Amino acid sequence: MSSTNVPISYGDITTGEDAVYQRLSQELQDGKRVLWLLSGGSNIAREVATSRQLVGQSQAGTLTAMLMDERFGAPGHHDSNWQQLHEAGFALDVPQVLRTGELLEGVAEAYDATIRHAFAEADIIIGQFGIGADGHTAGLLPGAPVMDAATLVAGYRLPGFQRITLTPKALLQVDVAFVFAAGADKHPALEKLQNETLPLVQQSAQIFKQLREVYIYR
Repeated sequence: MSSTNVPISYGDITTGEDAVYQRLSQELQDGKRVLWLLSGGSNIAREVATSRQLVGQSQAGTLTAMLMDERFGAPGHHDSNWQQLHEAGFALDVPQVLRTGELLEGVAEAYDATIRHAFAEADIIIGQFGIGADGHTAGLLPGAPVMDAATLVAGYRLPGFQRITLTPKALLQVDVAFVFAAGADKHPALEKLQNETLPLVQQSAQIFKQLREVYIYR
């Protein structure tokens, strides 16, 4: 996929945390059906704080929160993004991705159906992303063999690693992307994103150049 040179705005982390809440709240006040896509890692604390701000607010619209990616395993395993969000006190319902007794392929297929329905129902899709030091975003690590997948969700295996993730086909449907990349270890990845055009299989964060509206906080 090639870059379409979508303008990307940059800001500081504190500004970004408030911006996510303000945008979600405004879209809900406008009566929109909002789909909020969640990341794991350092975004969890931010997402929990935002969810607590939103609870109890009277809104004309509806809000659905769903995971962007998940580490495969038994439901509730300690590396699960869903489990970590739950334990941190996320205040909204989030559908569980993992399914007891099912293989990676079956779990990915089931979540693909869930995501397709959620995308079809949403008036606006807002994604809260991170960027890894290796330049990946969502569950699209370097070398992930799902960059050209026809589905919205795919599962894949790398040595010692199994992941379920939204695919580039799904991410290209995100209307607004809030991207958090705090820390000096992210600087090289951000420099590559700004100054180079790389294939997604090498740096999946390059997909931000193709989205409609992107804000990066560092």
